[in-house]
Amino acid sequence: KKEKVHIHTDTPEKTFELCSEFGSLVNQKADDMKKQVESVYVKQEKTNIAIVTDSGADFLDDHSLDIHVVPVRYSFGNVGYIDKVSQTPKEFYQELISNPEHPKTSQPTPGDFKSKYQYLTSHYEGIVSIHLPSKLSGTLQSALTAIKRIEFDNAVIIDSDNASTGLGLIVRHAAELAKQGLDINQIVDGVNHIIPKTHLYVAFNDLSYGVKGGRVPKSKKIITDLLHIRPVTTCKDGVLKPCGILFGTKDLHKKIAMFIIKKFDNSKRYRISIAHSNSEENGNVLLDILDNNFKNLDYIDLVDMSPALGVHAGPNSFAISVQELD
Repeated sequence: KKEKVHIHTDTPEKTFELCSEFGSLVNQKADDMKKQVESVYVKQEKTNIAIVTDSGADFLDDHSLDIHVVPVRYSFGNVGYIDKVSQTPKEFYQELISNPEHPKTSQPTPGDFKSKYQYLTSHYEGIVSIHLPSKLSGTLQSALTAIKRIEFDNAVIIDSDNASTGLGLIVRHAAELAKQGLDINQIVDGVNHIIPKTHLYVAFNDLSYGVKGGRVPKSKKIITDLLHIRPVTTCKDGVLKPCGILFGTKDLHKKIAMFIIKKFDNSKRYRISIAHSNSEENGNVLLDILDNNFKNLDYIDLVDMSPALGVHAGPNSFAISVQELD
């Protein structure tokens, strides 16, 4: 009646999908062994400080930066998933549309963090762990609980006051500082300096997913649909708050691009990261518009929006983060 399966694979999402055909999956676990080997044998060229985040951070992992991720979990009814492991983002959004059960998210447990931290303390001198805001998720508290349990003094847990690509840009910045060989105090100072310079904007295509998840009152959806407008929210003081509206329901990607262009001085130096929820083609158009309208872009990319935000934003939404550089 119960089987424990241990397998090494490059495609864990396919393994979980296959197993689900034979019964209910419980206590899913997945470790990135390639990342572990890289940390041990390649980190000498990189850093002695480990940078950790949760899968609520959306960033392009090009493997040049040493970033360790503890996944958020979510479930459709009784079927649980590990964010970005059990399903690909594309598979998640397909199920979000087709499954009558609206998914529920849950933060990583202290045990998830403890396992990650214990491994890292064997190979690094210190840990800087940067996470979703405490007002949005219990992830930060899980990290704080876990670090107390392993009695490791050289670790700092940071509330990013940000999410999605905003958190992703902050984590990338931390990893770059670590790669330069800075000590843990210098990295923490750099992260605290860049947090207020990192701004997230989320354009919602359909508020019905936010209503199902309990984050958006049904009355707001009725009003926005009636007026043919779409809200834009930002992360302020660790909470998602409305900061503008887009008129009309078509070409959301072009309208949020214009919204961003008007909001920032394009002569300053920025990094921009865009997350799309199953709308890669429009995401690329959005990227091109911003790339052509900012004169001194240090970096711009397009990534998949994680289920941590996508469960509320729904398909065809966008999260754009702008980080001002000194």
